[in-house]
Amino acid sequence: MLTRCLWVTNGLLIQELVDYHDNEYSRPVHDEQRAFEYLCLELFQSGLSWQTVLRKRAALREDFFDFDLERVAAMRPVDVERLMADPRIIRNRRKIEAVIRNAQLLLDWHQSGEQLIDWLWYFTDGEVIDIGPGPGEKLPAQTTLSKVVSAELKQAGFSFTGPVVIESFLQAVGIHNGHNQNCDWHDLMAK
Repeated sequence: MLTRCLWVTNGLLIQELVDYHDNEYSRPVHDEQRAFEYLCLELFQSGLSWQTVLRKRAALREDFFDFDLERVAAMRPVDVERLMADPRIIRNRRKIEAVIRNAQLLLDWHQSGEQLIDWLWYFTDGEVIDIGPGPGEKLPAQTTLSKVVSAELKQAGFSFTGPVVIESFLQAVGIHNGHNQNCDWHDLMAK
């Protein structure tokens, strides 16, 4: 029998959570578009359950052009209104506007030769950091690294990038291995 992280197995097994855990969570990401997607999803998750975001993920991908950075950065107020009318997504104006603003800032980074995912991996010299909780421990909501990254992103003008959102983002892109120590996926991510 497979052992998964507690956040997947507490309560009913929800297929979206199982699929995300088994196929994506804490797997090292080096693709900029994929990193941008995770940043957007974590931003939308703020104050909500991850299950809610995963259920709306397909619609978010559609409405945000598969998280194509240039297309998202080019979105205008009319696009915000279109998204606010779409019941399939999380209709929070501040979050929608933050995704667009963050895309514009990342596009500026790209024009100066910087990529978000490379910048993030620089903090750990390209190494995965194991923060997976042991028995009786909880996964930290924020870490020293998430606080540092959050502060730098906020200073650069990014929105909805507090240390808790950034910690979830660091786990999503595999910089932090958040799998429980006894999870069957824990040691796979350490490689």
